[in-house]
Amino acid sequence: MPRRLLAIILIAALTISPLMAEAELSYEPYGEEEFPIWTMKLRRAESIFFGSMVITFPVAMLAWNLMEYVGWVGAESPIEAFGWQLLMAGGLSLTISTADWIIGEVRGE
Repeated sequence: MPRRLLAIILIAALTISPLMAEAELSYEPYGEEEFPIWTMKLRRAESIFFGSMVITFPVAMLAWNLMEYVGWVGAESPIEAFGWQLLMAGGLSLTISTADWIIGEVRGE
């Protein structure tokens, strides 16, 4: 009995809520004063950080493999090597994101 009652409640919740919702037929873009400036800067930094990871991770992997070939670094397991590569890529992405923020502050954007 409790399973049937739970199933009926779930079905009712999943079918009634879309029927009662109002459709928004027009799109309004965000206004200039809708969000604080710091949130827009944070959003830009986040987008640049994660967007640059696409480039910095292969660069970090290549640099790690070259340093390992020369003998400067070594890892006990592939997971440890992956962790170091991820840290290198994150540091590079953070540098890129911070440089973009500094350039934006100097230009006054």
